[in-house]
Amino acid sequence: MTETRSHLIRQSAGVVRVLRLVCADGRAWPLAYEVSPHEDLCIRCGCTNIFGCPGGCSWANASHTICTRCLEKELLS
Repeated sequence: MTETRSHLIRQSAGVVRVLRLVCADGRAWPLAYEVSPHEDLCIRCGCTNIFGCPGGCSWANASHTICTRCLEKELLS
């Protein structure tokens, strides 16, 4: 099972710093990156076009603000 924990930090000029901890097959590794205001970013988990969810995801809406994995979690909760 693959799981991701994310933390989004808003910085100056609209830049978002994303800190993610990806856990899979008993291993964990950190992932940190910055997203500029004009890039697509899931507001719930912080995935982007380049750094998607483990196992894959796609955009669930036309504005590219929530991914299919997060939408699924919202609908199931």
